[in-house]
Amino acid sequence: MSALTPPDAAMYWRSLTTANDQFLLYAFDAPDDPSADPFAELAPRASEIADLRLGVARVPWDLGYPRWRASRPRPEQFCRHPATTWTECLAALGYLMASGDRTAGPLWRLHLFESLTDVPDADGPANIVVLQISHALGGGRRVSAIARRLLTQGRPDRVRSSAPLPSAVASAVAAAAGAAAIAPRLATGTVAGAAAWMLRSRCGTAETPGADVIEPTVLNRPDPGAVELRTVTLPRSSVRRLGSSVTVGALVGLAEVLGRFGGTSPDGRVVAEVAVSREPATREPVARRRNDFFSVGVDLRPDLDRRARSEAIASQLDAARRRDRSAAARVDRWAADRAPSVLGSLAVRLSSAAPVPERVAGATVVSSVNRGDGDLRLAGGRVLFTAGFPALSAVHGLTHGVHGIGATVTVSIAARGTAARTVDEYAAAVRAAFGGSPATPPSHA
Repeated sequence: MSALTPPDAAMYWRSLTTANDQFLLYAFDAPDDPSADPFAELAPRASEIADLRLGVARVPWDLGYPRWRASRPRPEQFCRHPATTWTECLAALGYLMASGDRTAGPLWRLHLFESLTDVPDADGPANIVVLQISHALGGGRRVSAIARRLLTQGRPDRVRSSAPLPSAVASAVAAAAGAAAIAPRLATGTVAGAAAWMLRSRCGTAETPGADVIEPTVLNRPDPGAVELRTVTLPRSSVRRLGSSVTVGALVGLAEVLGRFGGTSPDGRVVAEVAVSREPATREPVARRRNDFFSVGVDLRPDLDRRARSEAIASQLDAARRRDRSAAARVDRWAADRAPSVLGSLAVRLSSAAPVPERVAGATVVSSVNRGDGDLRLAGGRVLFTAGFPALSAVHGLTHGVHGIGATVTVSIAARGTAARTVDEYAAAVRAAFGGSPATPPSHA
């Protein structure tokens, strides 16, 4: 099978040393029939989805980029948990986020929490399904599409079958080909990098980056400890009214909270690192990337009123998209993709062991994905909301997911260290910023 693209390979290598899996949570009304088994629906569907029938085979010494291999879903990838409350469910997910590495594990697992009490927006018991999935399989939009496919009855994907070479032979061939490609890749990458530099020089100030990097805040120095998760589920209208999009509206509201909980930089700014997906029309047609997004620092401007703040945030995001579509940025990405696999692997290992830098792109990370219509059902139960928790890192002790489905948007909070010690108060403040009652217990928000 084909090799992983360099961005996807980097995500895979990072997962071998750092917990960077994505956790896609979907909450459903419990079915009227308590004997209904959600896994009876989900397990057959998983075997029909091409993306969930993939594994990764590494090349010896990382001389070549890892290659996709066929991997059928196994029973141990379907995990039931004994939790009985929403709080216990979040605690279990926090443990999974803190402990996950996939040295020899599958690329995804499905977690089921049945008949939970105190789930937001549920009139009675609710079922929670969580797709834990490797970032190598895709960024937020792609894995959300995989999850929707898993939660919807559809036609089986066509999976190409071929007679693979014996693993030892295939590994030797891939390693030899990768070694032979090192010099040509270095040469073409160097030429492309020089071309990108010249293009940026010609563009001048039009190619300046997003918000200036900041000195680390207390949120950028997370100490070891448990991962605490909270969610704030809101009507979509309460987020959308604050900005030109749900993403902008969420950032407008978070701007009013972050600074009060340690997110202000020494120079007085509140900056968030925001993940921005590339639109299909702007992607390189030959890239085949599963992870096709970029991150940009956005100054949230809490000093402005909401209307002016919304305009300032939207302007920064629009400018970031224009920069990303520029010729210089495209050539830059192409040059980076020319790097030999062994150097890409080394760069990932070195970055995972690096200390907190003197400058960071933001005090926190915000990732926003629309997961579509609220028409999903599981074992007869309707979908209530969806959530997601961007991975924490040695640089970020507080991350936010903003995920919409149907008429609801959920702001998900993952915290460790300093941020974890005040996470309940923080979740209450987030709810209040969007017009909700701050008296609502955050752990059940």
